[in-house]
Amino acid sequence: MKSILSYITFLFAFKNVILLGIFSLCTHGVHATERDTILNAVYSDPYFYNVLADNKGSIFTGTSEGIFQLNGGKLIPYKKAQGYITLNKNYEPVITPEGIKNHHERKYLSLLPFPDLALDEYHASTTDHFYLCSGGRIYIYDIVPYSYSFGNHSIRSISENFVGTYSGIYYKGSRLRDPAPKFTDSYIREINGIAYMYYDYLYTINVALLQNDTSKGSQLGITRINHTGEAKFRDIYQINGNNNLYFSSVFGLLKTDREGVPFSIYKTSNKISEIVIIGERLSRLYFSDGNYLLSLGIGADDKVDTIIRLPAEILNGRVDDRNILLLTHEGLYKLSSDGELQKLTKLFQAHTMELISATEMVIATNNGLFRFNTVNKVLSPLIRGVEFNRKAMYKKGDLLQVGSINGLYSINVNDLELLASRNRYLTEKEQVPLHVIIGAISALAAIGLLAFLLFRSRRKLVIASAEIKELNIESLDRAKIEQYIRENLTTVSIKSITNHFDTNISHVYKLINPDKPGSIIQKLRIEKLVELKNAGKTVAEIAEATGLSTSYVVKIKNRSKLDD
Repeated sequence: MKSILSYITFLFAFKNVILLGIFSLCTHGVHATERDTILNAVYSDPYFYNVLADNKGSIFTGTSEGIFQLNGGKLIPYKKAQGYITLNKNYEPVITPEGIKNHHERKYLSLLPFPDLALDEYHASTTDHFYLCSGGRIYIYDIVPYSYSFGNHSIRSISENFVGTYSGIYYKGSRLRDPAPKFTDSYIREINGIAYMYYDYLYTINVALLQNDTSKGSQLGITRINHTGEAKFRDIYQINGNNNLYFSSVFGLLKTDREGVPFSIYKTSNKISEIVIIGERLSRLYFSDGNYLLSLGIGADDKVDTIIRLPAEILNGRVDDRNILLLTHEGLYKLSSDGELQKLTKLFQAHTMELISATEMVIATNNGLFRFNTVNKVLSPLIRGVEFNRKAMYKKGDLLQVGSINGLYSINVNDLELLASRNRYLTEKEQVPLHVIIGAISALAAIGLLAFLLFRSRRKLVIASAEIKELNIESLDRAKIEQYIRENLTTVSIKSITNHFDTNISHVYKLINPDKPGSIIQKLRIEKLVELKNAGKTVAEIAEATGLSTSYVVKIKNRSKLDD
């Protein structure tokens, strides 16, 4: 049995990110019903008829080579009988001799490469996996404990009712039209029923009026304020029990007067950083200016004091009754009430944080999402390898929303331990067993002398190989990628492309933008199908030459657009 398509990034053939659309599954051990999936593997050989779960939750599939039990992504032989399967009175999988006719459930076709095709589909799920059988293939997805939306949108900021993206401001999922801003450079803050955001101008939106607008996109409730003072606002803050609003900007700190007009109370000489509002405690507002933590006396004099200087620019922070937590790109710091500064953990490219409880927080970075416990000092990865955006984190109740360059993640905070444990499992799988390490050390010691003698002769070869690799990366282009795909139509994948050209996925996507590898592979396979069809080749010959299943070839071959 061989896997024709068994790679995660195949999903790029029909989605622009590896996370699929949200769907609901009733699974054990998770708090919310909204779950997302990541494509783990696709099998097309043998031919897969259907998939089902027995009364104990075991998953079985009927194929042209027998009945198999599915354990995660593994196919385990069960019986040699071929065809569609059903469950007998003992809940055992057996073949249905007459097959399954007129099956049109089609509930999850949106997860398939060609969701518009009227294909039958069969599905089953466990706590951790979702199985979708259609068109002779079986698609195996990992179920992840979070939901994903706004695919392909870079999320700038989030509030209770709004999501700011590079493609517009969305109110409860619908994009606002003019005069709403095109996107926002600031946090979106909702204060006393008014949403504040900044893009060239300060915008206010009356949420109550917007709710009455059924189109969710007219001019109702949206006001643009032509502020002529220090603009380029980045955050808006209201102190408890105070009617004044405080604005941070790239120029300093402002607050509103009695008429609601912002005026400057602190000007920065820093031309690189922006003012970051941290929070309030004991009639003082804490904010940062570059590496410095400052405090403002809340009163008539607006006196500003310097508290402490950190090794790096302060990007975010939180204030509680005893401590001030400060986040820089390289670490998380705690400033205690007695003035002691302690580095709690080392970080890399961090920028945004949100408290989940008195002892736990979530930290967003350019390379993933992490949970940190301030008591045991444990930093746990939650979502790895995703570039999250600054100012794009919002929590209300148990729902945490975090924006990335490719979409919006919504996580129930009660599922954070589940997310962390899944990542611990993945990390453990990636670790090399101890006996292998010991064996490797022994082997290296035994051949140490030989390695030293070979070092000089290999050095020039390594340098030359590095130069050739760099040359190959620079000379790689779309034409070469397409040529390789044509020459390897039956087995090509994104992984084989990156391995063949000794490059990475990001570089391949950059070269073929705006297309995706999967869409090009499928396009070239269809072109080959048309060519062979016009040459009078049989279905079996076409399937063998293109890597497509025979059933798929029959359906695509008969489509009207191929007869033109």
